[in-house]
Amino acid sequence: MIRIFILLSIIVICRLELPATEIRVGNIYIERREVFDPNDPDWFFLSPLMNTLHTKTYEYIIRDELLFEENEMTDYDYLMETERNIRAIGLFTDVLLEVDSIGFNSYDIYITTKDRWSTYPAMLFGTGGGEVNYGARLEEHNFAGTGTYIAAEALYRSVNDIGWQGNLSMSQRRLFRSEIGGNFSLTANQYRTDQFASLGKPFRTLDTKFSYGISFANSFGSNFIFNTDEDKILDPFHIQVGKFHLSRAWMRHDRIFAGISVELDKSDRGSLGVRQAYDNSGKFLLQFSSVSQDFYSVRKINYYNIEDMPVGGYGSATLGRIFSLGGNGENLFYVGAQGEISRYKDNLYLYAQMTGATSFKGSIAKYTYQDFLGTAFYKISEGLILTSRIWQQTTWNWFAFRQLILDDLRGLRGYRANELVGDNRILSNTELRWFPDLPFWIFNFSGAIFYDIGSVWKRETKILDSKFHSSIGAGLRIHFTKSASPSHTFRVDFAYNMDENRFGGIIFSTRQLFSAFGNHDYKLPTVFGRDLDLE
Repeated sequence: MIRIFILLSIIVICRLELPATEIRVGNIYIERREVFDPNDPDWFFLSPLMNTLHTKTYEYIIRDELLFEENEMTDYDYLMETERNIRAIGLFTDVLLEVDSIGFNSYDIYITTKDRWSTYPAMLFGTGGGEVNYGARLEEHNFAGTGTYIAAEALYRSVNDIGWQGNLSMSQRRLFRSEIGGNFSLTANQYRTDQFASLGKPFRTLDTKFSYGISFANSFGSNFIFNTDEDKILDPFHIQVGKFHLSRAWMRHDRIFAGISVELDKSDRGSLGVRQAYDNSGKFLLQFSSVSQDFYSVRKINYYNIEDMPVGGYGSATLGRIFSLGGNGENLFYVGAQGEISRYKDNLYLYAQMTGATSFKGSIAKYTYQDFLGTAFYKISEGLILTSRIWQQTTWNWFAFRQLILDDLRGLRGYRANELVGDNRILSNTELRWFPDLPFWIFNFSGAIFYDIGSVWKRETKILDSKFHSSIGAGLRIHFTKSASPSHTFRVDFAYNMDENRFGGIIFSTRQLFSAFGNHDYKLPTVFGRDLDLE
């Protein structure tokens, strides 16, 4: 691990910045279009009323993302990044930035945006793994045209007899038009309550030098424990976690980062003594990382709308100190590393991410974790792609509670909820996706044929001795064309359970099961391997 850390540290420091051609910006014109336009093929007699009910995004939301000003010099990289950043806000179905020459090396800039529909009252219904969910949700993604997200949900969950669950959440990318963003959420059911709040300044652009933030999470109630001889048992808990992070970035095209993170974790577990790794511990982490990427604008890979697909690489190396809080935690040294790479050529895309981490108490390793995520797709023709992902998680020396589940919710379609439980997991999904582009009013449709295979196994079991489970099937996706949000794609899958040679049920859900390509975003310092499946 120490060698990996030194190698990655050298890599992130040895970067070169590329020059760009400069131009002079003349006037900047912004045209904001309504959700429904008379020239749209889905225009209908109620479109004027729908536009009236929707508040068009204020112009300042767009101007706050501009990386150039009138009568100043800029370059094409900033123009392209501005277009990507505006698209990434998630408030528009179309974003177009164009330049018009007005003289030698001088250009007027024209930015055209088309609002997406932002208010979503919905009746919720979903099935999978022998369980059913139903309820109602109201989402507003662009409250009063200010880019504020507000949502409320009431959901009945039959899984584990959870019953009714409520959720309230709110987020704002720029509080009072500042660089600071905020998030708040509250989720509660009869078994547990989760509260979360955060404030922070992210790396908004490729020139942002500092990022910082604070967050607080408070969770209490009872967790479901499945890896016992009983069907399930409840373990009471109360967890409070506070975090602070500060990061510094250098360069633009091949960015390097240095960051610190401080986390304080106070955990009270029930009488079962189900202690989790790093409970009641403080964590001080120092991380060096680097991102290098270019972007391709693609369609008909995951959805019909334009997506910015990054291609490049990411690497990070982390050193840390884990210290006990109140005498109930552990004192450890920590080292972790993560590397990513992606390539796209001749309609073939490949992405791989490898993660490794461990803690040390003296010369003894504890909580060793390894993770691999790979995705790929091949564009057979326009609208027809073959895509696959593989995800593997393995631990060693992990003498603390750990629970990973393999079922419909986690990617193995056609299997009952919470049916397969273990400490380690491997999963692969392959889909042949077809985008025939047959729009009907404000909807479009795509289909998929899929094959899922995976396994979970206990720590003391070898992977070659574990049992693999698989399913095949076909599905339909209904895409809402007035939104670019992945969650506004409705997914219906028909799965056949290969273990039991039976029809595994109809799965109703949203968004694609997995993205056909990965992202190379900057990631905050973290302790790897702590993710658990508790419901």
